[in-house]
Amino acid sequence: MVEKADAAPEKNGIVSKILNVLSAILGPAIPLIMCSGLISALLIILTKCGLSTEGTTYTIISMVGNAALYFLPVLLAYTSAKKFGCDIMTSVFLGAIMISPTLIGLTEQGSFVSLFGLPVKTVNYSSTVIPIILTIWIFSYVEKLVVKIVPAAVKFVFKPLLSVIIMIPVMLCITGPIGSYCGDLLCKALTAINNVAPWSSVLIVGCLAPLLVLTGMHLALIPLVMSMFATAGYDNMLFVAFIGMNFSQFGVALACMLKTKNKNLRTLASSCAITAFLAGVTEPTLYGICVRMKKPLIATWIACIVNAIFCAIFSVRVYSFGAPSFFTMPIFLNPDGTMSNFYFAIAAAAITIVVSFVSTWVLGFDDSIYGEEAA
Repeated sequence: MVEKADAAPEKNGIVSKILNVLSAILGPAIPLIMCSGLISALLIILTKCGLSTEGTTYTIISMVGNAALYFLPVLLAYTSAKKFGCDIMTSVFLGAIMISPTLIGLTEQGSFVSLFGLPVKTVNYSSTVIPIILTIWIFSYVEKLVVKIVPAAVKFVFKPLLSVIIMIPVMLCITGPIGSYCGDLLCKALTAINNVAPWSSVLIVGCLAPLLVLTGMHLALIPLVMSMFATAGYDNMLFVAFIGMNFSQFGVALACMLKTKNKNLRTLASSCAITAFLAGVTEPTLYGICVRMKKPLIATWIACIVNAIFCAIFSVRVYSFGAPSFFTMPIFLNPDGTMSNFYFAIAAAAITIVVSFVSTWVLGFDDSIYGEEAA
């Protein structure tokens, strides 16, 4: 079974190789992401039942619900180190530095700060994926070089020391900002497009939605969305496109749950369906199902494109900040009291679920990778 899995990337090419690496790195973190998603869904239910958003109970539960995604660079540092075969503790240390409150606090001092004269782009790396994976990948090569340089008698202390000294500027000046620069370019491009042809921006974001979430680049669009809420009073781009992303993961997970005979996949898919539908948390389905089995990722893309086209035609808008889910559908209610936008949003969600479900069912999937014979 292992030899088959290793041989498949060679046959399917570079895209499959990348997806397999992402699957191996992100897979172990899925249960914790799912746990956080379920807690976030529970918090929404408790809020609807009367729990005050001002109390410490809400604050603590919210903290736990956001923890897995906030500390994602630390979790992925561990799994990346195992995948790339480098020192785990040093890798986790680098991941922790990326989400240090001090480093995040530097964003208040401008876009760049200095490290011995080197430009360090100030970025909040919490919840990001690509920066830490790139960092640990480079570290796996740096560590091999350090092992050759440091004498065996002092390597216990000086190997991690020299590794960190080399990796800090590499991480903060090169590998870390790469994802941020991609996000900045995307943000500028979408701003220009949205100013000229607002209907086309949701098409672009909708078609790119799975890729944006896979790379964590969707977070770079949050400041743009906040600016749109402040100026126009609505978002016609990111959260609208994510009707397709969020509800497609429910449709995919539901199709997998009903079609598979593999108990492991059925259990995973049922939990994924709940987190996607109730809380709009897509990572468990995307990383745990779509990336691992490939064809459900195609189904996701199809559903996202269909949703983007529908929302562009009917000019669907989001009037309150929030990720689309069953409990957050009121974000589509127009403050002027009209209901047409809300109805179009519900229709978009329903169409997305149907398209993703049918696409997943028709395309099929290989559930043997979940390590259990069909029941």
